[in-house]
Amino acid sequence: MRDVSGAGEGSGARWLALLVVLAGLVCAGALCASVGAADAETRTEQAVKKTVRGPDGILGKPRFGQAKVTRYAKSKGATKYTLRAIPIYYELAPKVGIAPDVLIAQSMLETGYGKYGGDAKPWNMAGIKKGGIVGDEPEDFEQPRTARAGVRMHINHMAAYTNMKTLGKPHDRYYDARRAQESRGYWIRRVSQLGNGVWATDPEYSTKLKRILSEMSRA
Repeated sequence: MRDVSGAGEGSGARWLALLVVLAGLVCAGALCASVGAADAETRTEQAVKKTVRGPDGILGKPRFGQAKVTRYAKSKGATKYTLRAIPIYYELAPKVGIAPDVLIAQSMLETGYGKYGGDAKPWNMAGIKKGGIVGDEPEDFEQPRTARAGVRMHINHMAAYTNMKTLGKPHDRYYDARRAQESRGYWIRRVSQLGNGVWATDPEYSTKLKRILSEMSRA
């Protein structure tokens, strides 16, 4: 009689080896897919940074140069807060693929060309509140200590809505804004998408911002 006492053990070992190989292939495939997705995302970001934004666009290279934007700011009586921030926007915003001219126009809208007068104070460039806060008292708003810190905060806040990378560790409100935008199921790409409860509750917010950009184009 043939001895088959070890047949089951041999078969089990072969099946185990096969499962290990299959598991390795699955993991390798997942890793390749993850790397491929990361590479595609990187290529998209690089393409965005090289492309001039469209008339309604937020991402990409600016349509208007720093000199034109500064000229427009001075024609509107902008204060030192806006004027000092302009070159910082042009230095930092392109690093994450967000157009500095759009951010500056938004800052002009939010701060009254740097005159403030509302609850937000210098150097809060876009009326950004502290994380988890829903009030409108002065203490509810972020209070960056320098122009550079304020500009960086503004850039990072827009990054929350557009799914772009941040400049260093973002402020607390960034996470609130990002979660809210994720729940909407899309990322912001156009100025016309910023109103109606997205960035601001004002239904005319996007129209006001586009008006500033239109005036800026003629400066």
